[in-house]
This record gives sequence, C-alpha cells and structure tokens, in this order.
Amino acid sequence: MKNKVLILGISSFAGSSFANYLLNKSTFKIFGTYNNKNKLPFDLFLKKNKRYKSLKLFKLDLSDNKNSLEKINNLIRPNYIIDFASICMVNESWLYPKYYYQVNFFSKIEFIKNLCNQKKLRKYIYIGTPEIFGSGNKPIKENSMMYNPSTPYASSKLALEMFLNNFIQNPINKIIIARFSNFYGKGQPIHRLIPRLVYCINKKKKFPLHGFGKTKRNFIFEDDFNRGLMKVITNGKIGSKYHFSGEKYFTIKDVIKNVLNIKKYSWDKLIEQSIERKGKDKNYYLDCAKTKRELRWRCKVTLKIGIKKTVKYYDSIINNINQKDINFKIKK
Repeated sequence: MKNKVLILGISSFAGSSFANYLLNKSTFKIFGTYNNKNKLPFDLFLKKNKRYKSLKLFKLDLSDNKNSLEKINNLIRPNYIIDFASICMVNESWLYPKYYYQVNFFSKIEFIKNLCNQKKLRKYIYIGTPEIFGSGNKPIKENSMMYNPSTPYASSKLALEMFLNNFIQNPINKIIIARFSNFYGKGQPIHRLIPRLVYCINKKKKFPLHGFGKTKRNFIFEDDFNRGLMKVITNGKIGSKYHFSGEKYFTIKDVIKNVLNIKKYSWDKLIEQSIERKGKDKNYYLDCAKTKRELRWRCKVTLKIGIKKTVKYYDSIINNINQKDINFKIKK
C-alpha cells in the first residue's frame, strides 16, 4: 500500500517542487492543501506531471477559524505531513502582523495539539526558517534556542516553533523541524530575487537593490532542497531538528553579478539603489553538522550551476510574465 503524504501549502514554490519530486516516485499517494493554485510553481511542476490527476487537492484558507485543517487531516489520515503552509513575504508582515500570526500560528494550534491522536501518522515535518535566529556572525546549531527574530514574519514562525517545542519531546507526537537556507530554482515566483533579475534585464527595467546588496545568505538549489527533505522523511528521527545549508555564503550583490555575467549585462543599466528594508537580517549561518552526520546530506549543486539553470528557464518564459506578478501584493 502506498504511503499517504499530506503537503500543506502545495501551491507554494517549495510545496509544488517537492510534490512533483514525490509524484515521480511510485511509493507515495499525494494530497495537498492550497489557498491559490493559479500561480507559476503549481502550473510548472504539478499540472505538467503525468501523475497530476492522481493528486487530491483541498482548498484551505488558514486566515479563518473554521478548523478546516483538522477536518482535511482527519479525512485523509496521512502517514506523513509536510507543512509548508505559511505567509512568507517578510516586508509585508509589518503591515499585517495580526494576519501573519493567524495564518502562521493560531490556525495550527488545535491541529498540533491533536497530533498524538493520529495513529497512522509517522512524521509531521514542519518547514521552519533561519530568520527566527535573526542576524549573527556565528553558525547556529540545530538545537540552539538563541532566538532573535527581527520581523513580525519571523516572530510568527517562531511562535509555532515554540509551541511545537512543548510537544516535540514526546515521541507520540512525531514532530520534526527542518530549517533550510534560501532555496531557489526554476519554479520560484517571479517577484523573488533571481527571477526578478532576469525579468528586469530582459525588459530593460531597473532592479531596486536594497542596502547595497550587502546581506549575506546561503542558497540551495531546488534539487538539493528536495533531496534534503526526502532524507528527513526516510531517515529523520522523531523529535529532531535539522539544518540544511551549503558551505559557502554569498551576498545579494554576488548573486546579481552572477546573473549579470550569464546575461552579459551591465550593473549600471540594471541597478538602482534603495534603502534597506525594515528589520532585514544582515546575515545568518546554519550549523549543519548534526544533519550531515545523521542524514548524510550535502549540497551538490553549486550556486553558479544553479543560477545558470534558473536563468535559462526564466529566459524561456519571460514573455508570459505579467507586471502584476512582479509587483506581488498579499491579498487578505
């Protein structure tokens, strides 16, 4: 019998990419929740997969209090739950903090509380964010509790993690937390960094660079992201926290220069300087020693190769992109 996997937030870039990854494996039956599936990642990965019709999808709006998440979960009775369902637009969280807390935290309280009642569930894997640690210059270990969130988005994600910490030590709850560095690839929404760079270059528009591009990040290509999450499903230990990050860190300026080299385009034609966004973390580093030791995972795709693949893809679809996709706004 196939294992049932419930993917919360299947229409997100990460959710769609991982769902597509699992669809190509015959051992899983995939279910997913979405709030808006008319987006690029969903169209790119899932609708073009030959097993797309095997998906069972459920419309779910976490901004209300109708306990729909519990109802869907009780109907499916999955073996695995992968939780991508969050609002992740950092800058907008200053405008709608209450909305972020509702979706990212309050909507899941009853659901988390009742995990122990789900007899068929083997693992609930929550996709967290390094932003709960805030900016720092030293690697953060998987079990660190040196939290310092600098935006309402990060605080809302931390709120759920703190709630999960209340339950995680009891193996009956089957909780695992996985935090990933910035993942990117061929299905990212067009308003994100690399796709937007390609769009601006191709359309000869200016790209607003915040804070001179000094913020530093690690970047994981979608293939490495999916492999890492699969490792958590197959080998992750209940009650554990895992970090996924490459060895090298790059500034936003480094990424821009990489794209410019591929496109043979000049810095001056593309960039217009802008003030840094409120609460923007300058850098954060994830210590992945435990993850590498237990799961035997490492990044395989270099930033140079990953960006080249990503740029090639967006070059092929750029004429289908609307201006409204670039100027993305949260719809409440």
